[in-house]
Amino acid sequence: MALVLLTNDDGIFAPGINALRARMEREEGLEVWAVAPDRERSASGHAITMYRPLFPVRVNIPGATAPCISVTGTPADAAKLAIEALLPRRPDLVISGINRGANLGTDIFYSGTVAAALEGPILGVPAIAVSLDSHTAEDYSVAADFTAGLARRVLAEGLPEGTLLNVNVPARPRSEIKGVRVTRVGRRLYRDQWVRRVHPRGQEYYWLAGELAEVSNGRESDVAAVEDGYISVTPIQLDLTRYDQIERIRSWEISF
Repeated sequence: MALVLLTNDDGIFAPGINALRARMEREEGLEVWAVAPDRERSASGHAITMYRPLFPVRVNIPGATAPCISVTGTPADAAKLAIEALLPRRPDLVISGINRGANLGTDIFYSGTVAAALEGPILGVPAIAVSLDSHTAEDYSVAADFTAGLARRVLAEGLPEGTLLNVNVPARPRSEIKGVRVTRVGRRLYRDQWVRRVHPRGQEYYWLAGELAEVSNGRESDVAAVEDGYISVTPIQLDLTRYDQIERIRSWEISF
């Protein structure tokens, strides 16, 4: 029986992870555990906790048959602790999500959802990160159904070492989703990101805000796929090395 770990960055009580848990519980031959932060930890990146303890707590989710555990830490903490200490054995697959809001383009570098999934490949476990392109939608069924099918394929086919699949699902009715594209990471830039304000005692402070700027993304990008109404599946690797630049940088003969 394959063991599947579900995690996220929206917290153990978030609707996305619980829609996915309920869907994965219906799959035969799977043992499902849900281990996630005790509260929302969006945009926390790949931070881990080193100087304070983590407290895992078994929580009651109405209707759940899978063990559900909250962790007082970051998304990466939750996934790492689950894989290395909490689960009865090493999982066969890690799935992070379903996130509230897309994780497209360069946003993946800030995403707690993607960071939690990355703990899988770091520890030798294949992984999927999945997000729904809406912060207000209440229906996660399309994303959950697609993820269940993709999980079956990953369990059967495997993924290369150090690889995860980043999935983004348009927030459209099932009948309006045009299909699936396998994509590359696109670009997302924001304008007017910082809002300056002044505290009543005179201290200035800033809110991170802003809106998306127009960026040219080719048809093969994750951003363009979701905008066009397709589910985007992007293979991401841990190795960020620009191998084509190694010899060029060596030619600089850098000294100290």
